Amino acid sequence: MSVVVGFSGGVDSSATLAWAKLGGLDPVACVLVMRGGEESIPSHATRERARRTAELLDVPYVERDIAEAFDARVVEPFARAYAEGRTPNPCTMCNRALKVESLIELADELGAERVLTGHYARIIRGEDGVSRIARAADPSKDQSYFLARLTPAQVARLEFPLASVMKDEVRARARELSLPAADARDSVGVCFVEAGTYRDIVAERAPEALEAGEIVTEDGECLGSHHGIASVTVGQRKGLFLSGGPWFVTSIDPKTRRVTVVHGRAPRARSLEVDHLTLNVPEHALDDLEVRVATHYRTEALPARVHLEGGGRAQVAFGERYPLAAPGQSAVLYCDDVVIGEGTITEADFAFREGEGQ
Repeated sequence: MSVVVGFSGGVDSSATLAWAKLGGLDPVACVLVMRGGEESIPSHATRERARRTAELLDVPYVERDIAEAFDARVVEPFARAYAEGRTPNPCTMCNRALKVESLIELADELGAERVLTGHYARIIRGEDGVSRIARAADPSKDQSYFLARLTPAQVARLEFPLASVMKDEVRARARELSLPAADARDSVGVCFVEAGTYRDIVAERAPEALEAGEIVTEDGECLGSHHGIASVTVGQRKGLFLSGGPWFVTSIDPKTRRVTVVHGRAPRARSLEVDHLTLNVPEHALDDLEVRVATHYRTEALPARVHLEGGGRAQVAFGERYPLAAPGQSAVLYCDDVVIGEGTITEADFAFREGEGQ
């Protein structure tokens, strides 16, 4: 059976490609090039390693240029979010609107039934016929949070061979097969943001987000200044350079460029406002499900009640435990380990608890 393997040249996608080839499938390795030129993403060295791996496994290798779409759908919204006082989460949108979409398009062109990737997540195909993302066996590598925005139709075309495998096992198998990426470092963070370069992106596309402004208390007392609202995020404590701390950021006003802080008490969200909410269960089913909501990658999903307001908007109210939450981040809804929905946090109603988050 012909399949397309989303291939980055790293150890996880290399192991996935080897699994497909040695498992009797007919894989095509596809690298998505999100930026060309000298600052290529993936890098030229990584792409060369990917070519060598495909050659070693005797697998057809293709590169697909998605740079224009990547810039318009991912990088530009990333910069604009900072200008609007939000902390963006570009990976969830990129997976749905660009990476998975591009791989499925290639699969259709080649007549391939499925797309395989090296993500650490499971796919649950329910009795209702809906395919859903679920947490991986290795909790330290679980990527279900970043895949939560995928549609059921997209998920139905996917397969994650590493879903039930621990990372140490993946590396060990890669070494046994002498794969070039066996000992390559894991990629971390946003792929197009190296250390410090996110400010360069914001400066070029939304320079107003790097204009200085005041840091004030809830009573309006000015404590100091910041170097742009893109430099801070709700819940932040470190890097504010204020005396007499700890101080925690509670809100960011993009119009006045004022950053409001509170002393000694970490802001925790009693409730959230969410927009662009998508569900893969019927709306009425929420009343009968034990819903848990995660507000950051690899954090515990906490019990919550979800009240739908229509138009993709919802209120999320937490029980006895409150999470950290920042506007712009994803709120991912789980039932047990299964993703049942995802939306973007727009506002949070905070409670303040001594000592938390310090």
